[in-house]
Amino acid sequence: MAPISVIGAGGWGTALAIHLAAQGHAVALWCAFEDLALRLNEKRENTQFLPGVSIPYGVKITASAPDAADAELLVFAVPTPYIRETMVRIGRELPQGRIMVSVSKGIEVESLLRPSQILEEFFADQRPVVLSGPSHAEEVARKLPTSVVVACRDRRQATRVQRIFSSPLFRVYSSGDVTGVELCGALKNVIGIASGISDGLGFGDNSKAALLTRGLAEIARLGVALGAREETFRGLAGMGDLITTCVSGFG
Repeated sequence: MAPISVIGAGGWGTALAIHLAAQGHAVALWCAFEDLALRLNEKRENTQFLPGVSIPYGVKITASAPDAADAELLVFAVPTPYIRETMVRIGRELPQGRIMVSVSKGIEVESLLRPSQILEEFFADQRPVVLSGPSHAEEVARKLPTSVVVACRDRRQATRVQRIFSSPLFRVYSSGDVTGVELCGALKNVIGIASGISDGLGFGDNSKAALLTRGLAEIARLGVALGAREETFRGLAGMGDLITTCVSGFG
């Protein structure tokens, strides 16, 4: 099994660390703050971001970047607004030439770069794999059935990551459309906000159905203009994540 480091101890990073450890991998979970790492080690529970879920002792929790660097696969679970700051802080201490998996969603405001594009600035000649889709952290951590998609320009890398993350309750599909998968994860939030407004105004299912359908069409048109494939928006990263965002109470 591959030694894996998860960079970022929010809800999603913690959930993926738990999931990967359950598949038999040696997992290190890196925290940005020493006090958080101490609390997680003491309680073996992320009470702030993933309450009620135990972190197995097989997950090594650390605030030291070198402790998280001895891995064949690096999973970046830092929120998009903090990716660049994190990489400036610890990027030089992380190994080059490893498989990189970005699980962050969003677009950097200042540069309009996607998460994988930010990572590419710090890792020469690397092709990050992107993992996205309808995947609430608390549901994955509690082993509720989930399906996601991984995308990479190198399909062999995507297939390898697909095998590492897959389990009977965590189904992983693969794609070559990195641009589309990342744009889906970012742009669906605009429709998610509109969906919340619709709920607040007391509109019904008819309104929400129209909003999601036409919203997805607009997202897809923008994505295609930016180089994505239209079919990606009809899949898990697009329609799937949009549904999850707009109909759940977690947002």
